[in-house]
Amino acid sequence: MPRPVVAAAILDSLSRPTKLLACSRAYPRELRGQFELPGGKVEAGEDAVAALTREIAEELGARLTMGRRICPEGGRWWPILGGRKMAVWLAEVAPGSPAPSAGRSHLEARWTALGELADLPWIGADLPVVEAVVASCRRAHNLTTQGSQVSEWAHAEDHW
Repeated sequence: MPRPVVAAAILDSLSRPTKLLACSRAYPRELRGQFELPGGKVEAGEDAVAALTREIAEELGARLTMGRRICPEGGRWWPILGGRKMAVWLAEVAPGSPAPSAGRSHLEARWTALGELADLPWIGADLPVVEAVVASCRRAHNLTTQGSQVSEWAHAEDHW
């Protein structure tokens, strides 16, 4: 059985998100330039959150404050390429952490407005996850505004 994969939907703020960090792959060739959520494989004996912490430090040079896990409807794992399964957490850059930057794994690490995420060429398996993140941000915002003016990002999934 393939090792599970972990990824972070890194937001500019867990409490009032307006942007997501989208990373374009450097390799393999067939995925080069396509965007993904950063992360990687869980090593033997490693728990998922420890693996994600390690992967983000290795790939982006940053530390995260973890939010809640984002799960697909009816399950805990997102299906991805090669029959693998992926767990995804919301996160933000931890206070005092270096800013995330593209390393060898990525061509670019780009902060993108939630309403503009659909304009990026995503790896197919990550697209439903990104859609779920945007929808989650909208629901959270609607719960906190309680009738006050809704900001532009609250309608981001309307662009999908």
